[in-house]
Amino acid sequence: MNKTILFDVDGTLIDTEKTIIKSFQKTLNDSLGVKPAAKDLFYILGIPGTKAIERFTKDPKESKKLLDDWAKNDQQMFHYTKLFAGIEQMLQLLKNKGVQLGIVTSRTDREMQIVLDNFDLKKYFDVFITASKTKLHKPNPEPILKAIETLKIDPINTLYIGDSIYDFKCAKNAEVEFALASWGAKEKPEFSKVDYFLKRPTDLVKIL
Repeated sequence: MNKTILFDVDGTLIDTEKTIIKSFQKTLNDSLGVKPAAKDLFYILGIPGTKAIERFTKDPKESKKLLDDWAKNDQQMFHYTKLFAGIEQMLQLLKNKGVQLGIVTSRTDREMQIVLDNFDLKKYFDVFITASKTKLHKPNPEPILKAIETLKIDPINTLYIGDSIYDFKCAKNAEVEFALASWGAKEKPEFSKVDYFLKRPTDLVKIL
């Protein structure tokens, strides 16, 4: 039995695809006059904003402005975001079983706070590892390893839940098991190698 389960946030606990894509499209249009199609921005899902904007600028000053504008647009469009069906039921069932839960996300502290301000999720988790807390980010293992170090747990008893290839690679690089949150994932050939394939959130309770 896995005693500790770590979760990604976007595309795993909450459905933010529409919010992230629309807010980035507005940012690029307002600041650079660029109008990419939504499908051309799927690459930004699951990675830190600093990595997402590298395709559009390398200038530090312009990058900072884009990030600040994107954060404002994201917050203004957060009403598009919703919890995936069954998430709270799953989290409560896991807590009832005494399973220790944590967050490992590419969101910064500020971006994570927006989530916690809108959804009653904080009570379920024992640790929050954001992009603000590590120098390296997914797919590097540092975020998961930071959670393991903070909680003083054994990687062999740790399971990471995510929806992106970055999540999967992060788990493999940290040498922990990985379960794919298929409800928020895009199809990738690499996902045939995941340890667990979850069709719905409550499937996680069944595999313990």
